[in-house]
Amino acid sequence: FTYRTSDGIYFDTSKLPSYGYLGRLDIEGLQAGARIEMGEKRHPTDFALWKFSPKDQKRQMEWDSPWGVGFPGWHIECSAMSAKYLGPFFDIHCGGEDHITVHHTNEIAQTEACYGTRLANFWLHGYFLQLDEGVKMSKSSGKFLRVETLIEEGYDPLAYRMFCLNAIYRQKLNFTWEGLDGAAKALDRLRNIFYEWGEPTQADPAYLQKFLEVINDDLNMPRAMALTWELVRSNLPNGVKKATLLEFDRVLGLNLASWQPPEELIPDEILRLVELRQQARAEKRWQDADVLRNQIIAAGYEVMDTPQGPKIKSRRSV
Repeated sequence: FTYRTSDGIYFDTSKLPSYGYLGRLDIEGLQAGARIEMGEKRHPTDFALWKFSPKDQKRQMEWDSPWGVGFPGWHIECSAMSAKYLGPFFDIHCGGEDHITVHHTNEIAQTEACYGTRLANFWLHGYFLQLDEGVKMSKSSGKFLRVETLIEEGYDPLAYRMFCLNAIYRQKLNFTWEGLDGAAKALDRLRNIFYEWGEPTQADPAYLQKFLEVINDDLNMPRAMALTWELVRSNLPNGVKKATLLEFDRVLGLNLASWQPPEELIPDEILRLVELRQQARAEKRWQDADVLRNQIIAAGYEVMDTPQGPKIKSRRSV
């Protein structure tokens, strides 16, 4: 499967009949229309397994080998690590869409040649995040958005996760600030609803089965999120809904159980209006109570009557 050139040991891809199946490569077309720098390579798709160090300089990272001093090709590094820690044949291999046609194709070739088995049962390739101009987000494009940028803009990083949960991993996702705002509002709503449900009881088996089915459908997260909101709107007891959503969140990763509503400083004048309204309600002066509620709303606050007493919240967070 290999041959030697003046600069290294190369893998001869023509010796492996199945080469290129992952990326559905047109090998004959590549051969006929090759415009890449071939050097001493026999075929355009051949790749280096081991590169020789230049004789007139010492590299920072180089090792002795049976073929001479040098360093491994980057494809073989991954195959070696996966074989050591996972074995020559494992279940799931992940990576970016840009690795399908070259890097992962070459990993497969090395493993099949070395061990006589395919590398992985399933390949999950995440597709690129694009900015709103339709440009792939990358350092090379000069268009790059970091989670730290979102934090600096005042966003919870989990709002970005919520944004991503509404897309299929193997389809390109177009990022917009409007889309992130929508995800942040949806996350805030889900957190508040979850918190107000009280203590969890027993998860609903039917909803857990539905969730398992959509997750097993190639990680169909948009359907998983649709099922989440269906659960929220269902007539199940709140404790059951909370226990069920806790199980969902083991996959969703929104950390709902650890969220606490932020402490709000309610102005004294609003607290006084709420107190007067409570007094009016106790005395069954319902018209006065409605007038006081409207004054509270006009001041930018919402009052909610609960068995534990009135709760006050800024209307900006409702």
